[in-house]
Amino acid sequence: MKRIIAALFLSFVLFSCTDKKKQEKDLLDEVIKVHDRVMGKEELIMINKMQLDTLIKENRSPEITAVATQHSKALDSADTNMENWMHNFDAENKGKSHEEIMTYLTSQKKEINAIDSNFNVVVADASKFIKQNKIK
Repeated sequence: MKRIIAALFLSFVLFSCTDKKKQEKDLLDEVIKVHDRVMGKEELIMINKMQLDTLIKENRSPEITAVATQHSKALDSADTNMENWMHNFDAENKGKSHEEIMTYLTSQKKEINAIDSNFNVVVADASKFIKQNKIK
């Protein structure tokens, strides 16, 4: 009887550890998935920046130059935010409890989702501006 209880207890402990590790891995995978999606948009940022630089160099009007410069700065800021997030992100979480890891990854998921949303907005706004102001 003691062996059965010990075996049940051991299996419960092993299952709960495995379940916690799976939760951590699943949440990390979600964070990385958003990261990868944002990284896929890096090319759009660079393309928009080059086109905005062309509009600025053409210097067709002070208004267009000013707005193009604002869009360029917004793209730079979005890109810098992503670089900073990547630099500070800790995927290993060594020495942390399950709760600490889950809290950390949840906050990182919110942060990377906000970066993704910002990327979407600044790229869309810059693209619209570029389309409206291209030389015909």
